[in-house]
Amino acid sequence: MIDLRAALEAVPVTGLSAVRVRVPFRRPFATATGMWLHREAWILFVAGLDGRIGVGEAVLEPDATEVEETLLARLVREAADRARSGDVPDPEELELLGTPGRAFRAALDAARFDLLPAAEAGPAAAGEVPAAPGVPVNGTIGFGGPAAGAEAALQAIEAGFTTLKLKAGAERETLDLVARVRAIRSAVGPDIRLRLDVNGAWDLPTAEDRLGAVARFGIEYVEQPLPAEDGDGAAELRRLVEVPIAADEAAASLVAVRRLLAAGAADVLVIKPARVGGPLAVAEIAAAAEIHGVPVVISTLFETGIGIAAALVAVAQLRQVPGAKFPSPLAHGLATAGLLEHDLLDEPLIVEHGRMRTPDGPVAGRLGISVNRGAVARFTVELVEATA
Repeated sequence: MIDLRAALEAVPVTGLSAVRVRVPFRRPFATATGMWLHREAWILFVAGLDGRIGVGEAVLEPDATEVEETLLARLVREAADRARSGDVPDPEELELLGTPGRAFRAALDAARFDLLPAAEAGPAAAGEVPAAPGVPVNGTIGFGGPAAGAEAALQAIEAGFTTLKLKAGAERETLDLVARVRAIRSAVGPDIRLRLDVNGAWDLPTAEDRLGAVARFGIEYVEQPLPAEDGDGAAELRRLVEVPIAADEAAASLVAVRRLLAAGAADVLVIKPARVGGPLAVAEIAAAAEIHGVPVVISTLFETGIGIAAALVAVAQLRQVPGAKFPSPLAHGLATAGLLEHDLLDEPLIVEHGRMRTPDGPVAGRLGISVNRGAVARFTVELVEATA
């Protein structure tokens, strides 16, 4: 098995260009933190010595600050100029830039992986996702009343999903959440896995009350019930409720994850490769989590199909954690590209029977996808090329 880090860093870069795209959601997507109308992303095109082009995607949180957006844009422009001489920022340099640096690293590493020779990107060496059967993924149920939630859950089950994630946190009363979860559990039966995603909307007393009220419905875990900065509260909540606690927004970097693990603040880590720095960063986090018996679930920041294909590479780095609370593999939160008006791919990622994989057929890059240049052009709002 090769050293994937060394292999990626050895990929020669002869040029870099990028476009900033703005892709609308098919319909407004509501979360506990607000309504999302479109997704902005930087698509990186990295040129190798053999003339091939690798592709990657850099995104920030939907509620990213203007400062973070400005830093990422500046980083993209500077990297385009530096790449003409074969120079690109290294992981240590990018980590100093915080969230924008990790977003750029995720895109750069994905593009380099896309450029790896086939002999260096086999499943054992580089974590390439097998053509079949793919990886288990969850369906997502947005906010709505009990009847609407039950109907959406049944549609997801008919589409083959066996794990459902319910967006939560906007309910005014505990009884509202109970009614919704009860309706969905009654509709789908006892064998479907249900998880909640709260996006940090509750405080500790509210979380204790609501999780105590829904525990009888068999909740697999609750994702980020408390604000990301309340690690001590999450550790306390784990002691107070039966429902396992997952860290999402709180697991923003390897340093943050180590802090969570030391505090005993999570039963599961929900890791977004685009947030933490890409597949190699995911592998580092998963190794730290395994020591504590904590499994990792890979999720998205509502990237296009380009970023999700890179997330599939991150999934392939994971191992089943022995002794974890979850004896069978957990579904990953990757089936989100369909929420966007276009995934920017010629052939979409395949989701069948609750599992995801890359399209069949020959492709030029190791990510296993083909970018739809027409769609990219349609949604482009800014183009960056070398100026030097």
